[in-house]
Amino acid sequence: MTETTTTGTTITEGGVVLVDPSTKSYTYTVNIAWAATIGLLVVLVLVSLWQGARVKRTLAEAEARKGQKANG
Repeated sequence: MTETTTTGTTITEGGVVLVDPSTKSYTYTVNIAWAATIGLLVVLVLVSLWQGARVKRTLAEAEARKGQKANG
């Protein structure tokens, strides 16, 4: 088995230094990563909805032109 020792906020397990997740700098980094991820997802959804509306409008215009040619 590996030996685990704790000194302050540093945990070492089998010679590997593990970062304590309660450290402020780590928490700040994780929160920034979450905010960036959520922000990018929101942007992705908004761009997708905008493009979908644009394609739907273009398709409706094309079908209207096609219907006018068939009737006239």
